[in-house]
Amino acid sequence: MSESAGQPMRRRAVKITCEVYKSLAPQAEAALAAMRVDSAQVHSRRAIVLRERALLPFLAPTTRLEEDPAEVYEIYVAPNQARGALRAWARALQLFTPGRGTIYAEEVETFDPEGPGSFPLQLAGPDAGDLPDETLSPLSLINCVVQRGRGNDIARCALETGTPVPSINFGVGTGVRDRLGLLRIAIPAEKEVVSLIVEAHEQQALFDALIDAGRLDQPGRGFIAACPILLGVPNTRAFRGPQRHRASMDQLIAAVDQLRAGTAWRRGSGAAGDGAGRTRRGYLRDLVNVTLRCSEGSSERVLATALRAGAGGATISRSKLFSPSGKATVAFPGRELVDLSLDPGQLDGLIRALGDGGAFDAPVACFVETKPLPMAFTYVAG
Repeated sequence: MSESAGQPMRRRAVKITCEVYKSLAPQAEAALAAMRVDSAQVHSRRAIVLRERALLPFLAPTTRLEEDPAEVYEIYVAPNQARGALRAWARALQLFTPGRGTIYAEEVETFDPEGPGSFPLQLAGPDAGDLPDETLSPLSLINCVVQRGRGNDIARCALETGTPVPSINFGVGTGVRDRLGLLRIAIPAEKEVVSLIVEAHEQQALFDALIDAGRLDQPGRGFIAACPILLGVPNTRAFRGPQRHRASMDQLIAAVDQLRAGTAWRRGSGAAGDGAGRTRRGYLRDLVNVTLRCSEGSSERVLATALRAGAGGATISRSKLFSPSGKATVAFPGRELVDLSLDPGQLDGLIRALGDGGAFDAPVACFVETKPLPMAFTYVAG
């Protein structure tokens, strides 16, 4: 698609997402300022871990979920700066040590309005060759949208399979729900979005387990999707409780990762990727994930345009735009995020419709991010 009047600039970028516990938020923002990042986005989630607890010394311990407030920061950088920027940010926050947070990078395409709400890609950070190569293995990001109150069920399922720390944020669902007729009254609009990172070879098995845990093969239960991560460092300290040995399991696994120069050794005979135990489902394949980031109060207008352009359902959440360096002028700091999935053939039509509808102009200032969505699942009526 070529740029024209009312249409945005289209360019490739890498989005770096950093999730830390709220106590580390000032350090995360200070690191961005030191890296001279002009524009960043922040929103809140809750991080979920398992806590082991024994009511009496002679009783077997039980596990319960424990929640911690977390802050999620997102920046966009040029592709050739992604590795160096990620490492610099991770090192500043000591994220290579389990228990402090998660950081990862995704290849995306952006449609930038060049004005209020835009994300500059210039980052005065180190190049990839300036830092040694820590262990960065292939990863996958799984997002699962479920009814509010069911997010912990998804998180527990993931944790009990040994995944890194998942996190949950709130949203509002629309679109598909509104077309379910009488069934609509039984399906609340309030949603929870569970995000978790897994090793690439574990994606398929966990994907199926989460579909079962959330009963996503039933009408109105939710939506799940997985996409590749370019590189990243997950928070692997997902368990809290008394330590019975001098070295924790996290420390032992990290040591073997370093000795084996990767994580391929973790594959078990029943892991995803070897074909064992794989469930035959009607997966949705080769979609594109679209995130429309617009100024606060504009999401309904932007969503209406997207639905007319052929989008199915969407989830709306909130965030805040700010300038860590203090150099950029943030005209519309309050942001609303509209997340949806499309057939790739619908994308150009959506962008044109948004431009024709003035979504890229102030005060809406819509910023569009897209990325491939190789695999997704939701209930589809036969």
